[in-house]
Amino acid sequence: SASTLPSLAMKVLSTLAIAASASLQSTYQRLLDDITAWAKTNGDEVAIQIGWVSGNETFSVASGQVTDRQSRRPATPDDTFLYGSGTKPVTAAAVMRLVDTGAVGLNDTLAQHVDPLLRRDNGTSMVGLFGSTLAKATVGQVLRMAGGTPDFEDAGADPFDRQVFEGGDKEWPVYSFIRYAATQPPLCDPGQCTGYSSAAYELLGLVVAAHQPSVATYTDLNLTTAALPDPTRMPSLQFLGQHGPLSQALTAPGWAVNPLWGSGVVVQNQTASILGWTCGNMVGRAQDVAQFFWDLLGPSDSRLVSDESLAFMRDYKPMTTGWGKLAHINYGAGLMINRAAFKLDNTTDWHYAYYEGHGGETYGFSSNQGFSTKAQAAFSIVTNTDNTTYSAVAACRMMVALAETRGEQVDYGCGRVIINPVDTVVV
Repeated sequence: SASTLPSLAMKVLSTLAIAASASLQSTYQRLLDDITAWAKTNGDEVAIQIGWVSGNETFSVASGQVTDRQSRRPATPDDTFLYGSGTKPVTAAAVMRLVDTGAVGLNDTLAQHVDPLLRRDNGTSMVGLFGSTLAKATVGQVLRMAGGTPDFEDAGADPFDRQVFEGGDKEWPVYSFIRYAATQPPLCDPGQCTGYSSAAYELLGLVVAAHQPSVATYTDLNLTTAALPDPTRMPSLQFLGQHGPLSQALTAPGWAVNPLWGSGVVVQNQTASILGWTCGNMVGRAQDVAQFFWDLLGPSDSRLVSDESLAFMRDYKPMTTGWGKLAHINYGAGLMINRAAFKLDNTTDWHYAYYEGHGGETYGFSSNQGFSTKAQAAFSIVTNTDNTTYSAVAACRMMVALAETRGEQVDYGCGRVIINPVDTVVV
């Protein structure tokens, strides 16, 4: 696991000589080269990107190899990856933009907005799916994972996740995910707990679809225009719908190693519908994902939502049930507090370790992204394996390296990036 990294493997990782004045970009490039070299010692061939946006520098770096249809080539900053639940902040931003216009109220019931689509497309309603109690959940509660919505990938529902992946060459309507979630027990009555649910963010996608004039069915939803006032700032971002293979937008095939899904499967030609729509269908470059979080959470001159809506999104509360409770997740609305450290104690500055954003793990990919107040920067780290170790270690070492470039030393349990006129090594 990430918390028990083999010390021998870490000690053998070293980078080329760089000057003491080397840029953060050069430092991060060598950091990623170390990560991919370490992965090789574990028998893993991975590709990884970092995208970085701050007030004075914007860059992207990549390392590793991409295997595409039996050919191998170096990964580049222009490769596109899947982000899984890193999509949720975008869906939340789209809903909050509707709140800003007055089209949706946070105290409106979710049913008020989604029942017309549910009836028209699937012959059902929130009451028909989840019962009269959960049908009273408000938009605000569902955004905050406090609507009691069960999930299609809870412990009792993992067989469905595997079924979707194994049947990845057929279309999976979002209603199949929602209907399966509805067979699971409610997490609680609305407002009585906070528990993680990807199905909640599929239902929120229906809220957005219901208010997009060009939408005939939910599959026509354009989340790009719904969430992003100026999509040209993040040109690679796409939110895949029901039709066509992942390879229509994905240039870095992934490797599924999670035994719950089936190890050793290439993720490239499955249909886009396996991603679960607005809970996990974002594809793009790390650079553009970082730009999204800069515009959402940073001191950007192109803000995505109002100050009031952003304050709602950033009102973090501890999760009180499910794996979110076990992992000590503090959740807002499509955002959570993340920790880029494997250990913290009172001998080191913990401010570099925490950031606001959202992690992502999906078939064949894992990522970490968000905004760091200490760094005053937004970032995204993504890799083409659902072994979350590599993206987690990269996020940790990224913050350690940032502190080092500022003349500070922090120990977060993931190795230290030593920067001096002679060389840079990870120990």
